[in-house]
This record gives sequence, structure tokens and C-alpha cells, in this order.
Amino acid sequence: MTPRQIGLLCVGLIVIAFASGQYTARLFSSGAHISTEEFARALESRDWVERAHVISGYVKELGPENLPPALAAVEKRRRWLSQDELRLFMGAWARFDPRAAFARSLTWPDHTRNKGAAAVIYGWALEDPEAAHAAAQAVADSNLQALLLDRLVAAWAHGEDREGVTLYIAGLPDAPSRTRLTSILIREILADGHNAVMTWAQGIPEAGKTGFKAIALERAAGILAQDDHAVAVEFVERNRETAEIDGAFAAVTRRWASTDPEAALTWAKAWAPGTGRDRAVQVAFIQWQKKNPAVAEKWLLANEASSEFDPARLSAARQLAVTSPLQALEFAQSVSDPSMRERSLVGVVAQWFQMDDQAAASWLAENPLSESAMTALESQKKPRRRTGAKRPRQAVPGNSGPGPGQRP
Repeated sequence: MTPRQIGLLCVGLIVIAFASGQYTARLFSSGAHISTEEFARALESRDWVERAHVISGYVKELGPENLPPALAAVEKRRRWLSQDELRLFMGAWARFDPRAAFARSLTWPDHTRNKGAAAVIYGWALEDPEAAHAAAQAVADSNLQALLLDRLVAAWAHGEDREGVTLYIAGLPDAPSRTRLTSILIREILADGHNAVMTWAQGIPEAGKTGFKAIALERAAGILAQDDHAVAVEFVERNRETAEIDGAFAAVTRRWASTDPEAALTWAKAWAPGTGRDRAVQVAFIQWQKKNPAVAEKWLLANEASSEFDPARLSAARQLAVTSPLQALEFAQSVSDPSMRERSLVGVVAQWFQMDDQAAASWLAENPLSESAMTALESQKKPRRRTGAKRPRQAVPGNSGPGPGQRP
């Protein structure tokens, strides 16, 4: 290659490098280099990459000066904007005038009002959660208000005032909304790792009449179990002496049972007697029975009758009472606690009378219950349904005992 050719090649490479640099700089340029006209054109573009690039770049520099024309462009295309696009614009507006942004979002139809208002509340709560909360509370629509409170808690948890948002949720009435917001808070804390969640839950004072400690432990255990059941087990084990830990047992077994129900039930069985253990066993078995009923029921019957698994046997009997009363009776009769066994038998037979009174009466004639059970049965019996209800399969007439039933 001649010196002239080498020189031309170098010049060409410099030109290419300069052009490439210009393109890269333009692609990742700041919003100051994106005009309102470009922003408006991007809102109409069908190129999603171009839309995302221009919209995000433009709103970085959104302020009082360019808001009016930008808002006019958004209003024109608002109906077709995605949730993320509308969230970008309203979040940027909320940084300098959240009250005006929130007021404008509430004037929009439902399908964009909720997206816009939620984005504003989130951005507002990052800076001033108390003011954002007051604005959300003033909204009359209960469904929208619930959405706004969800976003408020999520943003509030991102800040440094986790104690403030915890106290806010703890002070709410004992209602589903408090449980839901607790879960949102925990999921935000989870971004900092499992230890952050455990430290937060363990740090909540036990004293108080709100019962929030129990909710926090239960929600934390369930979310940790969804992420890693071994971590959740360690968390519950660490706090086994805490008075409010009972609900956390079931939260762990509910998640664990979806992957290894036998291990979950074995773990729950080992706990000391009490409502916490009983609920954990019951929840784990119900989850297993929903997913694989034949295997779950066979496994339970193969285990010797014991008080630890009585809650599971009660659940199995209740679930099978409509479709397989004889199999339900088999589970009911295997309950170890006498009073629980009697209640379970009464419940199954009462359900059987509702579905097929003749078959139930025939079985009862050959398998009489105690006087107290018969009294309870009479109070629970209902008329047989004759509106096309399917009759469950029964054993061959003359069978004097509840043998294994067949699922129809």
C-alpha cells in the first residue's frame, strides 16, 4: 500500500469514527437535545425503540417552560400511550409540580386516569409521602384510592423512612388492605436481600393491640418462602419463641408444599402442639391435595393416625364429602382425637344426606353413631337436592363399613 493510500485510509477511518460517535451521542443524548416537536412525533411513531429513546430523553428535561406544549402532545395521543410511557411523563411532571399533575390525571377517563394518577403518586411519595398520602386519601373512588396507596407504599419504602411507612401500615385498621400493603412493603425491602426482610420483621415491637407483628412475620415468612424456602424455615426457626409466630408456620408450608409437600408436612409435624402447627399441617395438605389429590390422600392414609396429622385428615374428609362420601368417612374415622373425629363424621354424613339421603340412611343404619353425634347430625341435615345433582358412586349394597371409595 502506497503512502497516499495509507493516508486516505486513515482519513476514512477518522470520518467513520466521527460519524459513529455522532450517532452514539445522538442515540444517548440528553433531553436538552430533543425538541418538543421531536417528542410529539415520537408519540405517533410505531417504532417502539425510537419512542422509548425520545420520550425518556425528553422527560429528563421536562420543566415548567416546556410542559404546556409537551402536555398538549400527550393529551392528543394519551389514549394510545402505553402504561410505561404515560408513567414516564407523569412521573417527570410530579418532580416539579405533583399537585397539578395529580389534578390533571383525575380529569382523564378511567383507562388513563388510573395509570396517570398512580405514576404521580409514586413520584410524589418519593419526595413527600405525607402530602402524597393526603392527596390519595381525598380520592372518592375506593378502587383508585387502593391503587394509589399501593404505589405510595412502594415509593415510600424506597426512601430512608422505612420506619415511617411501617408505622403508617401498622396504624391502619385490621383489614385486607393492611395485609396487602404489608406485602408490598416487604417486597420492596426484599430488593436489599433476605437479611433486610428478616431484620425489619424482627425489629417490629411485639407490644401493642394492633396485631401488626403477627401480620408482618406471616407476610415476611411467606415471601421469603416463595423466594427460598430454606431461608424462610431458618427465619421461622430463629423466631420460634416469638408469641406472634404461629401464622408464619402456615405461610412457609403453603409455599413449600408446592415443591416438596412431604418435606413441608414433616417439618410442620415436628413443631410443638398448638394452633400454629395445626394450621401449618392443614394448609400444606390442602395445597398438596389441590395439586395431586390421589397421591396426597394415599400418603396421608399410609401414615398412622396421630394428632399431628388430624388437621390434614379433617381437611381431606371435608373435601371428599361431596364426591366420595365413603372415602371421606375413611379419613374421618382415622382422626385420632375423639371429639374431632365425631365432628368430622357428623359433617360428612350430613353432607351425604344432602346428596343421597337413601344411601346415607342405609350406611347410618349399619354404622350407628353416638347419641351426641346423632343429635348434632339432626341439626345439620338438609333436604336432598333433586335439581340434577350427580349422585356419588357408592359401595355395593350390603357393605357394612366405609371401605375405600372411588373418585367419580
